[in-house]
Amino acid sequence: MTRTIRCLIAGIALGLACSACTTTDKATENPSSSPTDAELLKLPTVDVTGDPFSELDVTPHEPSRRVIGEVHAGSERVILYTEGKKCGVVAFPSGADRKPSLQLLTAWPKNDNEGSSRLPFGPYMRTSGSGSGSTPAWAELSCSQKALVVNYSSPDASKNTKLTGSLSVSHSNDDKSISIVVSAEEANRKKILSAVASS
Repeated sequence: MTRTIRCLIAGIALGLACSACTTTDKATENPSSSPTDAELLKLPTVDVTGDPFSELDVTPHEPSRRVIGEVHAGSERVILYTEGKKCGVVAFPSGADRKPSLQLLTAWPKNDNEGSSRLPFGPYMRTSGSGSGSTPAWAELSCSQKALVVNYSSPDASKNTKLTGSLSVSHSNDDKSISIVVSAEEANRKKILSAVASS
C-alpha cells in the first residue's frame, strides 16, 4: 500500500513538472504577434471632408479602417489611416479633379525579425510607388505598430501645411518633399523625423 501511494505521488509530481514545461511563458511571447497593444490603433480618429475612399473601394471597406491623420501641403491632400494590422496612405493631387492619385497599403511586421529597423520605434515594413496624372507624386510608406512614416514628393507640394491628428511634418529644402510621422508621442515623432533626415 505504501509503495502504491509513493508511486501515485511520484506520478502526480511528474505530471505537474511536465505541465510546467509545456506552459507558455507570457513574458517571453513576442508582443508583435498581438495588435491589442499597437499604439497606432489607440490613436484617436480624425474627421475628414467627403469620402476619400469612395473612388478606391470596389467593395465595402473593412470596418476596422480608421483615419488617424490628414496633411494639406499647399493644394496637395494626404490622408493617413490604419486598416486592421495595416498602415495606409491615400493622396489627392492639386487641381479641379480631386480623385485620389496615389494609394499605398502595407502590413506592419509580424515579429521583431521582420522588416527594417533603420528608423526608431520599428521594425517597419516598407512599400513605395508613384501616383497617376501628368505630374505624378511619389511616396514611400513605412509601417510599424508604433508609428506610420510617409515620405511624399510632389511638384505641387508646398511649405504651407495644415495638419490634423497626432502627427508631425518636416519639409525638404526645395519644399517639394515632405516627411510625415504619425505616432502618439511628439518626442518620438521628432526622433523619427531626425532619423529620416539623416538617412
